[in-house]
Amino acid sequence: DVYFAKGLEIDLARAIGSELGRPVRLYQESSFTRLLAAGPKPWHVALASVTISARRDSRVDFSTPYLRADQGVLRRKGLGAGTSSLAALRSLRICALRGTTAVRVIASKIRPRTEPVLSKSYALMLERLRIGACDVAIDDLPTLAMLRAEWPNRFGAIAGRIVTNERYGVVLPEGATRLRLRVDAALGRLAANGRLARITRRWLELDPAAVPRLR
Repeated sequence: DVYFAKGLEIDLARAIGSELGRPVRLYQESSFTRLLAAGPKPWHVALASVTISARRDSRVDFSTPYLRADQGVLRRKGLGAGTSSLAALRSLRICALRGTTAVRVIASKIRPRTEPVLSKSYALMLERLRIGACDVAIDDLPTLAMLRAEWPNRFGAIAGRIVTNERYGVVLPEGATRLRLRVDAALGRLAANGRLARITRRWLELDPAAVPRLR
């Protein structure tokens, strides 16, 4: 229910609304595909951990980036050593979300000895990690950090990050140039006054840039 919605991007949406002097009414988009499809939208802006890409930018507009989103590695509880490098991950059982950037990163940078376990939802991926069906889960670092912060006793530590130089942006309907410029300006002010950093720290409980890089 959007009434009870909470999280980094909910807080950021409200902060942007405050900067623009506009009330925020939350709308739940049922389909990620539809969110990024060309054409009219039932909302003005969307924040949904969306990575900026040229392909997506041909169908919708993006704000300036508001968060770096390298890939993160989340350990199962009880897993000790063996996650300090990409080579070390090769022998582990890896979980990921089907259709995400993580799947390409696993294939191109890790090249595991066994096929990764791909799930159709975060709930299933995290349950597999919790019960030990895989040793690590790989996904966007901010997403994994938020999930671990919410359920700290279910999982191990964030083992590191795999640099992909992805960035999250606010999604707008294509052609919404005036609104995009206003959102960009609002994000600039939130970065300058420290509010963006405070929101990020509150929900991630870590600085993404300080997470060790896996090579």
